[in-house]
This record gives sequence, C-alpha cells and structure tokens, in this order.
Amino acid sequence: MKSPHTGTEAHGHTSSATPRPEGTRDVLDVLASSIAKLEVSRPAFRIPAPGVPAEPARELLTEKMLADRWVCSVARLQRWRTVGEGPPYLKIVGKVLYRLKDIEAYEEASLVRKVF
Repeated sequence: MKSPHTGTEAHGHTSSATPRPEGTRDVLDVLASSIAKLEVSRPAFRIPAPGVPAEPARELLTEKMLADRWVCSVARLQRWRTVGEGPPYLKIVGKVLYRLKDIEAYEEASLVRKVF
C-alpha cells in the first residue's frame, strides 16, 4: 500500500490526477446523480392530441352541478326527487349523483317541438 501523498495506490484504489480524501465525493457527482434521480421520477409531460379534451368529461354530476346546468335551484331538484319527478339519480354513500347520460336523455325527452 502506497501513501496517498504520492498520487498512486491508497487502500486498493487507484487515484486520478488529484487524490481525494477517502469517503468524499465530488460535488458535481452528487448533483449529477440527484438530477438523474429527479428525471427518472418526474412524470413525462404529454401534449394531448388535437381534438382530444384535456380533461375527461364528467360522467356524474352533483345536484349543484345539475342545478347550475339547468339554471334552477337545488331545492327544486330535491322536491322532484321526493315526488318521483325529474331524471333518475344515484344515491352513493348518502350523496345524490346524476349520470350524465341520464341527464342528456331527460333533456332530449323534454325537448318541445313546435307543431303547426
């Protein structure tokens, strides 16, 4: 085993141009490995294809969302449910939800066509 001061072997390691104290790493090595880890863990940014919505359409609407859509009060929707009127709804974990396909079908059925 040769002395670390000679720039040759020390503790079984060959040194490069400048000897480093044992157990230390170059700051650039640490930064490079940290950046590499971040790049691997970061999700890839994907640009949506043309014509594809950025967010998926909501398949379920809350009573507030439906009231906003129909420009009516939540109380009206609640009243309809108690008397059996209005569109079909789901009750999941105590929350009232409307399926978008049921809302669209109800709107289509409610469409008034003028007859002359």
